[in-house]
Amino acid sequence: MDSAKQKNNRVLYGIIGLLSLVVIFLGYKLMQEKSQVDVFVEETIPELEFERNNLEMELEDMFEQYDTLTVENEELNADLIAQKEEVSKLMDQVAKLDKNSKAYKWEIGKLKKEAGTLREIMKGYLHEIDSLNQANAELTAKADNLTQNLTKVTGEKQTLESQVEKQDDIIKTGSILQAMNVNAMAIRVKASGNQVETSRASRTEMIKSCCTLGENRITQSGTKTIYIRVISPEGAVLANTTQPNATFKYDGISGKYSVKRDIQYDNSLQDLCVFYTVADDLATGQYIVEMYESGTLIGKTNFDLR
Repeated sequence: MDSAKQKNNRVLYGIIGLLSLVVIFLGYKLMQEKSQVDVFVEETIPELEFERNNLEMELEDMFEQYDTLTVENEELNADLIAQKEEVSKLMDQVAKLDKNSKAYKWEIGKLKKEAGTLREIMKGYLHEIDSLNQANAELTAKADNLTQNLTKVTGEKQTLESQVEKQDDIIKTGSILQAMNVNAMAIRVKASGNQVETSRASRTEMIKSCCTLGENRITQSGTKTIYIRVISPEGAVLANTTQPNATFKYDGISGKYSVKRDIQYDNSLQDLCVFYTVADDLATGQYIVEMYESGTLIGKTNFDLR
């Protein structure tokens, strides 16, 4: 009995010793693994913090770039604003990360992936904006060329109009009739019907104004109206005997005339006399006679009555 009991005790002590060795071994392994975990944590956390800082800087850079992007296209501008808000939201999520969280590494990886997607979207917008800017630059260049061409054409048109205007002025000036050898005299009619010149105001019955119209190949041939203004010593125009208030335009104004006569002009030299019949007594002094055609003074002379 004692021998069996001793034998059982030895077995029990052996098992206890073996278990003690197992416990010691397991404790050693546990401490070793804990040490490895601590080393892993000490090495991983700084690395994750570095990635987090880089992610924050990347998002800030994107946010600032969106701030600098401005386009006139309203739809595209709205998209840019929306993407900027997405970047802002992601920045807030990064700022709220807890490094003590078990999911810290996973969350950083997830946010990095989202940031990469936003970066690709931004590249697409940058490419689109660059294309729009190039297109706008081309359109601006074309518009500048069109403006330059329009300015050139306008300048040529103005030059041509100026030349035409000058030519018109030359033609207009050249078409004016010229009265040569202009003279005027007071006339008394004898009983026989003959006309004789007089210098006495009391005997004057008509005023005869004569000239020679010069040759003019520029003016249009045909009917021409010659207006005569007889101006008294007092400066008054002797009234038309048939139409006392008759007026015509000359030198840009409207005024009375004493008598007019229509002639047929064939562009060659032509002698002309116009008679004004005196209706009232004439004053003594110097009288001025003016001849007009097409509103332009073509001849002028004077005579005296006593």
